[in-house]
Amino acid sequence: MTERNWKLLGALALIALGVCGRVMLRQFVPSGSGWVMFDLFAVVGILSVLSGVLLGGVFALVVPLGAMALSDLVLGNGMIFVFTWSGFAMMGVMGHFARTDRAPTAAYGLKLTGVGVGGILAFDLWTNLGWWLLTPMYPHTAAGLAACYAAGLPFMAGHLLTTAALLPLTALGALWAVENRADLVQALRARLRVPGLS
Repeated sequence: MTERNWKLLGALALIALGVCGRVMLRQFVPSGSGWVMFDLFAVVGILSVLSGVLLGGVFALVVPLGAMALSDLVLGNGMIFVFTWSGFAMMGVMGHFARTDRAPTAAYGLKLTGVGVGGILAFDLWTNLGWWLLTPMYPHTAAGLAACYAAGLPFMAGHLLTTAALLPLTALGALWAVENRADLVQALRARLRVPGLS
């Protein structure tokens, strides 16, 4: 299988994980809880960064946008989608720029945690701005914007906790699988006795 085909397969798998994860985990998210944001950040935020790190290029945009578009067809969304979708795409681009010197090591795991934290901060600043602009919940003044950001702090804390805890583990596991892809495919071939799977 060519590198391009591997990347296409990886992109489809990440999009499928994002859609299934968001839709399936939504039922476990308590209503109105900013501390438990698994539907977005343990799934889409992480796969956004992973799409940039593992696949790079246009896939850093296609994967998060595809996962959000397809899952929003099921879950619904409002005009805030302009900010949420572009926020996740921004995280994918940050992952793309973290591709250099990638390796399944603890040091790289820490680097990705930093990328994830930076991505969350950028995402939350961006989407809170969008919420302030698009809804009448806060006055369209500097004080209203400050109040909107203050109200978003519990959500940001939840986003940071889930991403910082899960991103390094999933990223290092995925990097190990990518780097050992040939051996894994060979073992799978032998196990399933499938000729030509490479």
